[in-house]
Amino acid sequence: MTDFSHLSTAHIVDARGCPMFLVALEQPGADTLARVRIANGPEMLVPADLFALQSDGAYRLPFSFDIPADGEAAAQRFPLVAEEVHIGKRTVDTGRGVRIHKSVSTAERIVDTPLLQEELVVEHVPIGAEVDSPPEVRYEGDTLVLPVLEEVLVVCKQLRLREEVRITRHRRETHVPQTVSLRTEHVAVERFDGSEDGGTH
Repeated sequence: MTDFSHLSTAHIVDARGCPMFLVALEQPGADTLARVRIANGPEMLVPADLFALQSDGAYRLPFSFDIPADGEAAAQRFPLVAEEVHIGKRTVDTGRGVRIHKSVSTAERIVDTPLLQEELVVEHVPIGAEVDSPPEVRYEGDTLVLPVLEEVLVVCKQLRLREEVRITRHRRETHVPQTVSLRTEHVAVERFDGSEDGGTH
């Protein structure tokens, strides 16, 4: 970045030699701007790199300012320079004369230049395989493989265990008192001798 701090103490004039005063140096962007003031005139911003060092040590701008009257705007004069070129020709006698004969001959030549041609062969290869994710585009030698996917609806039937019915046998012993009639037979044996046996059989 160029340092323009030397302009603060230098003698500054415009293109007509009118003195100018450097008020401040500003740098709003990449370029440095010089805020100058004409004698008894307004302040103006000009690019700092427009000041050219003269042989007398002064720094001169390539344009001039008109000092306005009261209530009028300041006018700036910027010289426009255009270069012009003038071309002329003249005949010079070299003192030597020549005679030129021009003839045209035609010859046939066989030109055999190899020309490169490229052809694309498109081949559809059925796959029919199920994939979990889309395959990537790949090269197999000079062949570019582009996977073509489609979504299909899959309906399947399978057995699903809905519930279980569990049957458990439990055994327990209970006492149920009941009244039961039991019959007992008694036999009386009578002997002929007059005795009686009262035993039970």
